[in-house]
Amino acid sequence: MTTWNRPRTTIPPKRRASKGPRKKRTRSEPRQYTITDLDRARDRVEAAKRRVDSDRTNRPHSRAGLECAQRQLHTIESDLRARGLLKG
Repeated sequence: MTTWNRPRTTIPPKRRASKGPRKKRTRSEPRQYTITDLDRARDRVEAAKRRVDSDRTNRPHSRAGLECAQRQLHTIESDLRARGLLKG
């Protein structure tokens, strides 16, 4: 008997549990940075500067890590200044 003569059987669709109503996503509180975070961010900027200086190719995407680290450092510094933990 060949396979194309076999009667086809239908497969019933799967039943899913009904989902509840969708809720709005609540935003989490902004991060509370510390002086330790500031020191780590400064270390990351220095390490990124060393990597860029040792890179001989001079490609723009090689500076992306440095720019990201500098942006993060600026964010941490401004947060600490706003909270009065950093002078300046």
